[in-house]
Order: sequence, then structure tokens, then C-alpha cells
Amino acid sequence: MAIGLGSSPSAQPKTPLPTKHKTADEREEARISLLTLLAAGIGVASGFIAYALYHLIGLITNLFYYGRVGISLVSPAESPFFPYVVLAPVVGGLVAGLMIKYGSERIVGHGIPETMESVLLNRSKIEPKVGLLKAASAAITIGSGQPFGAEGPIIQTGGAFGSFVGLRIRMSGAERRILLASGAAAGMAATFGTPIAAIILVIELLLFEFRVKSLIPVAVASAIGAWLHIYLISSQPLFMTPALAFGGLGTLPFYVGLGLLCGVLGALLSRGLYRSEDAFAKLNLGQPWFPAIGGLAVGLIGLAVPQILGVGYNVITNILLGKVALELVALIAVAKAAAWILAMGSQTSGGTLAPIFMVGDAVGFVIGSLILALIPGAGFVPGAFAVAGMAAVFGTAARAPFTSIIFALEVTGDYQGVLPVVITVVIAELVGERLMENSIMTEKLARRGLRVRHIYEYNPLRQVTAAAVMSSPLVSVDESVPVVDLVKKMNDPSNPMSDRKRIAVTAKETVVGVLERARIYEAAAAAEPSLTAIDVCSRDFETIRGDELAYQAMRVILLHGRRFLIVVDGAGRPLGYLSMSDLLRVNKVKVEDESLVE
Repeated sequence: MAIGLGSSPSAQPKTPLPTKHKTADEREEARISLLTLLAAGIGVASGFIAYALYHLIGLITNLFYYGRVGISLVSPAESPFFPYVVLAPVVGGLVAGLMIKYGSERIVGHGIPETMESVLLNRSKIEPKVGLLKAASAAITIGSGQPFGAEGPIIQTGGAFGSFVGLRIRMSGAERRILLASGAAAGMAATFGTPIAAIILVIELLLFEFRVKSLIPVAVASAIGAWLHIYLISSQPLFMTPALAFGGLGTLPFYVGLGLLCGVLGALLSRGLYRSEDAFAKLNLGQPWFPAIGGLAVGLIGLAVPQILGVGYNVITNILLGKVALELVALIAVAKAAAWILAMGSQTSGGTLAPIFMVGDAVGFVIGSLILALIPGAGFVPGAFAVAGMAAVFGTAARAPFTSIIFALEVTGDYQGVLPVVITVVIAELVGERLMENSIMTEKLARRGLRVRHIYEYNPLRQVTAAAVMSSPLVSVDESVPVVDLVKKMNDPSNPMSDRKRIAVTAKETVVGVLERARIYEAAAAAEPSLTAIDVCSRDFETIRGDELAYQAMRVILLHGRRFLIVVDGAGRPLGYLSMSDLLRVNKVKVEDESLVE
């Protein structure tokens, strides 16, 4: 019997095997390998970028202060050209000002706030031009003797390279943030040889999260950067010291006292910096003259205390080792703080970690020396207080306590000081929390309307205020307005009330009720001319101040079962209303950031 073509076994359609679709979490985890591979390459590149920046600073320092070609990092304090070198910071500031004016204004400052802003507002996008200009301008200012460190510029430059790679490959904004953080961590680790501190720094200040997908790539990049530091720069800790005697448990009260003092000092440095910026902003000059004026102030201070010029790594080490006279150490603390505040406030380019470390180092040494003078058998050396002091002052000013603890231990190699350093930093952080609403890293962002909380969570609702996300401004009426008048206004297309869903009722400008549009028409149908807004409004509503975070608004809506909140100012006057749809619109940014949309 013949078999027709239609019934041939080979011609029968095959049932496709079921395909297992990965969940969103599985797809996300599958990307870790790609991100880690990319982070390794970024780590290598950032390590060499850090090496180049490190020696570019050395080259410029040698040219300015010794009139020779050399790339080793040297101290300006030993220059044979004093007092003429007072002009070097002026020239460096002027050049940096020109780069800012004609290159990019985003290279102003110490780099970390600008990188944070790119993460939070610009989906981790940093222009390559900004990274290059930041590195070059910082090398010029630092090399010319201005009292900055290289950590902020290398974080921004390494981050810019990571962002550049992330923009060349199809990935989400969240994944690009991981690559940006990998470049920043690798650059810092390559500069200072501190891989663990670099990881913690980007978690505290850039990633705002702690999860495997971000930790592994960042850790790999940081480890590669630290390896390149050993291979290219030095195999020893940056501030190499012999084992310091930190004292026993009986000395802990002294470290508590040091922490209290360092907390106040960290807050003063942060406030002083932004007061300086405000003062410069009042001058009718602008770029490139601001950095030149700041450079002149640095040069004049440097004439009296040359140890404050440049990054000052050797000065920090000598203080830790007790090689600097106590009177000079105290003078260095005051002079370095003043020079850094004036120079950074002049809207130039440079880092903050090294100068704050020097101030904390000097203050800690002085306090430790004074205690030993009063109690000779206290059981510690002044250098131990210097280590704790530099960690505590930076931790308070930057609101990065974990980073400062690990960094201080890694750059000195004095891991036996874990307990006293932790105690000092934690006490200082508690003081800073009381004295400062924003840190040295976040004050600039807060002035631009961006709130940054010091928690490991990237939540847009914790970054913006209720006033920033509320719906259109709320129309309000006085409680005594008759209902019939309200209906007339609502039926008038030219009246602002014509298209409003709800209206606030006020008494002496304070919200006392809410009127829904349908309720107004219902009251008007009763045909009682004596009815006023206060008679028919609802008293069942919740308010929230406009300066509260949007996250607090969400909590109130969810916990109290509200459809909306009335947003008011500090005096209780209505500003607008806020609903769950407004909050969802904010979170849309985060959802898009986690999605492969580019």
C-alpha cells in the first residue's frame, strides 16, 4: 500500500521541545562573568592610569621646584628656589582655571561628589574628556605645590574609563555603575596599595549596595590595581612604620577623647571648605582667577610652613615616626588645614584624602604627645594616636568610617591597632552625625537638590524630596468661600480650578481640609447657598512637609492606607499633592537602570 506524501513520517511536523526561560534573577546572575572579565581589563587600564598620574605629579613637581626633569615623587619643601616658589601654586592654579573654563566645569573640586552625581543622576555616564582633564588638571595643581591628594582625581578618572567601557557594550545603567566603580576602586588601589579600602570606599560612596554581582567585579579590579601598585610603584605600605605601641585596654578612654575631638575637627573642615567656596563665589572674578588666588594663598602659607606643599606623603610618614618636632607638627596641622580650605574653596581641582589625613595625623600626634607628657607611663607612642587621628578625621568629614578604618591600617601596616582605631573612628562618626547634616562628599550634591543618605541602598525615593516629586501645585481656597462660588470657578475654563481633581481648604493659610471635585458638585446640588468650603470638605487627610524625603511619603501612604498626601511647607501652607503614581514615577528610573535598554 502506497503512503502519500502528507502521511510520511519524515514529513510530520515535529513538536518543539519546551524552552526553559530564565527568570530575571537568573539572567542577572549570568552577567557576573561578563562584568568580572570587563572589570579585570578596566583594573589593568586604571592601574596604569594611576601610575601615569602618580609620575606626572612627580614630573611637574621636579620642574617647578627643582628645575629638572624627573618623575620620582619629591617634596617641594626641600626646593633650593625658596622664596621664589611662592609663585608656583599661582601658576598651577591659573592653568587649572583655564582648563576648567575652556575644558569642562565638571573637573572642579575633588572628584568624588561629581562621580557620585554621575551615578545618581546620569546613569553612571562620565565623558572621557572629563576623566582626562581631571587627571591633567589635578597633576598640575598638585605638582605646583597645592595641598591636595591624588585619590579624588584618580577615582574620577578611573571611573570615567569604566563608564567609557560600559557605554561601548550593551548593558544596563546598573551594570555600567559596577564598571564605573571597578575603575574607581582599581585606580585608588593602584595609587595607594589599599585594595580592601578601595572596595569599601566605592561601596560607601558610589555603589550604595552590597551584593555579589557588584562585589566580585569591583574586588577583582581592586586586586589587580593593588598588584600593579606593588609592581610599578612600591611593595611597601605608603606610610611604612614599624609596629607602634597602641597601648592596652586602659588607654581606650584616651582614644574616646581623641574621637570626640576628631569628630569636631572633621565637621569644622567640612564646613570650612564650603564657607570658603561661598566666599570665593561672592568675588566678581570667576575662572581662571579663583584658582590663581587660592594658589597665592597656598604659596604664602608655604613660605612659612613648606611642609604643607604638595601631597605630603613623606610628611605624614615622618610625623608617624616621630621625626618632626612637636611645635612644628602643631603648626603643620593648622597651616595644612588653612591652605587646603582656601585652595579647594577656590574652585580648582585636587583630592581631599591626603590633606585631611595630614591634618588628622598631626592633631593625633600632638594629642598623644600631650597625654604622654601628663601621664608618662600611658603605654602608647604618639604615632599610635596619629594613625587613629587621621582615620577619624577623614572618616567624619567624608562620612566613610569603614573606608577610613581599613585605609589607615592598610597604608601603615599597623593592623594591631584595629581596636583603638575603630573606637576612635566610631566616636568621631557619632559626633559628626550630630554636627553635620551632610558630609564633605555630599554637601555639594545637597546644594543641587540631591539628598544622599549614608546607607548601602540605591533607592531613588531616598534621594529626592516630596516637593520635588509631587503633582502640579495644589489650588487652595479659604474656608469661608461659598460652595456656589466654587462651582462657578470650576466651570470657568480660564480659572485654575477648572481642571483640578482636588482643592485644599485653608484657614489662615494652613490646610484644614480637602475638597474633591465630585463632592463640590454634590454639595451644590443641595441648593443651600449658606454652605461654605469648610462645611463640605473632608478632614480625613494626611500632610507631609515638602523637605521630607519621598521615601517617608511612601511610608505614610502605605502604613495609613492613603490615596494621596497634601504637601505643605514649614508653616503648613499647601504646596501640592502627592500620590502613589508620583512615587512610582520616581522608581521608574531605578527599574530602567536595571534593564537592558541601551
